[in-house]
Amino acid sequence: MATKRVSPKAMRRAGLTNVGERQYVEEYLQDVWNRREFAVAVPVGQLRAQHMNTLLGNLWHVLNPLMMMGIYYLLFGVILGTSRGIPHFVAFLAVGVFTFHYTQRSVSVASGAVFGNQGLIRAIYFPRSILPISTVIGQTIAFLPAIVTMLVVTMLNGVFPRPAWLLLIPLFVVQGIFNLGAAFIVARLGDAYQDFTQILPHFFRILIYMSGAMYSVDRFIHSTLTRHLFELNPMYSFISLARGAVLGLPTTYGEYVSVLVWSFALLIAGFIYFRAGEHGYGRG
Repeated sequence: MATKRVSPKAMRRAGLTNVGERQYVEEYLQDVWNRREFAVAVPVGQLRAQHMNTLLGNLWHVLNPLMMMGIYYLLFGVILGTSRGIPHFVAFLAVGVFTFHYTQRSVSVASGAVFGNQGLIRAIYFPRSILPISTVIGQTIAFLPAIVTMLVVTMLNGVFPRPAWLLLIPLFVVQGIFNLGAAFIVARLGDAYQDFTQILPHFFRILIYMSGAMYSVDRFIHSTLTRHLFELNPMYSFISLARGAVLGLPTTYGEYVSVLVWSFALLIAGFIYFRAGEHGYGRG
């Protein structure tokens, strides 16, 4: 007696799929959404446990960028004298360093999101993209006290609150989207090449110097063409727009275009790239 073959559409309507079969994108995204509580619970638990045995605990999320800012102030502000001609240089530096640190931490931690959760991947089924998503969520939660610290440092430096500070909210939302797109890419690369995490710190060391986090690009760049080339660097544009909101420094349309195009293009490209390797994660 011939066995009647069940069509894939009928199986999907019943909530069933063949082993190893790829879901449609809308089904996959719905699956991710259905597990949104899991995507939040995992990073919250990790943040609580991360510095449990250290003296200062999760204060390190604030202290790390503060110490970076202190080092850069000594090197660039005092020794190299890049603070000359920049009002409220401490606030200028704080906005640049804290904004850059948000992306640096999100992407760096995401590089081990898949490789560092091999046991979880092999134990239960869930959309693997939840791993980089939860990483970015975790770093965003950890960044919230850092934003407050950044604004406190700014006020101590003589810059007082103004309505434009509210622009930081949509700006950091867009930056979170950018971080997520980058997280998808580095999560897959970190799983395929285990020494990839050793390369990232060097990449970010170069990127921070190219982003104007510690100095005013306008002071050294006078060519319009060169300025447009800087605007192509999304981190330079994120930092410039954050300084525009907090310090009232001038911004350009090119910087707005840069962060929007980079963020949404990277999110789409990163998601496609990460999902293409979905069935290979945890099998190494």
